[in-house]
Amino acid sequence: MIKINRLVCTECQICMEICSWTHFGKNTTKRSRIAVDADWPKVPIIRVCLACKEHECVDACPQDALKWDDWIRLDKDKCDACGLCAEACPVDGIQMDPITELPLICDTCKGDFQCVLWCPTQALKQKGKL
Repeated sequence: MIKINRLVCTECQICMEICSWTHFGKNTTKRSRIAVDADWPKVPIIRVCLACKEHECVDACPQDALKWDDWIRLDKDKCDACGLCAEACPVDGIQMDPITELPLICDTCKGDFQCVLWCPTQALKQKGKL
């Protein structure tokens, strides 16, 4: 998954832009699976699924719509958009889609980690490839 170094993040939000572009074909950062909460001059908060060992989001889903398979996978047909997965996430790494109301959870871009590839400061890195 992703390793974060908030100290070198410049709050450029390229990660959010490339995520939304990759998944929706347009720049719509409100639908990004990664979020940069900027509060300059404070160090930004970067919220994204970090593939926790406990997978609390999976356990919290009453519809059994989330599964762990090297990353969290969402079955959109089972999901009722209750948001309990987002509430259960200990790192606040799940955003809810403002259009579909379904959870937006990092899917690693099928292993291509576009946010990592495009991060100009290397604030984001792929775990295991540091």
